Amino acid sequence: MKTRIAVYDHDLEYGRDIRIAGAAALVLVTLAFLFAPQPGVEPYQLRRPVVMDFVSIEPTPTINVPTRPVEPTRSSVPLPSDSPEAVTIDPNTDFHELKPDVTVTSLPAELPFIKVERKPRLVHSVQPEYPEMARAAGIEGKVVVSLVVDTLGNVSRAEVYAASGNTLLDQAAIDAACKCGFTPGYQRDRAVIVRNVILPFHFRLQ
Repeated sequence: MKTRIAVYDHDLEYGRDIRIAGAAALVLVTLAFLFAPQPGVEPYQLRRPVVMDFVSIEPTPTINVPTRPVEPTRSSVPLPSDSPEAVTIDPNTDFHELKPDVTVTSLPAELPFIKVERKPRLVHSVQPEYPEMARAAGIEGKVVVSLVVDTLGNVSRAEVYAASGNTLLDQAAIDAACKCGFTPGYQRDRAVIVRNVILPFHFRLQ
């Protein structure tokens, strides 16, 4: 009589074994959740009480001490008065600083300049303000200013080339020259900085 030996195929029974194992694990977890004692949660207890000391600090009042106003410096220039008969200029003033210096050499015939294909051209002229002290003293003169014109046509630097002999007239001419506008100078169709651009200013009393 022949005996049959059953051959167990693990590959064919793998799916069934997985399902049985999953169901058994789910049953065990459920039973453990329902019947196992749950751990109790208790609040943390300090080993010893903490004593906190509070010190009340009163804010110190802030005292703002106003600063003393700076007294304006007194100007030596005489101020106009409401009274037409009041003397605003010291009668002993001889205006030595306003008198023209006759020893200053005249302007040379040829003025140096930087050679460019297209020189800067004045497009916006500003008349200088006549200084009041020079006007009161009857001072006239001519100031020649040497300018440096940048690539945008603005005056980047100005200095007196030929002085009038009066510092007030010279400074007024420099202030007016810095406000003038030019077309930039060009060299080979490229805007360049041009130095020694000469600009004269005449101060005449009407």
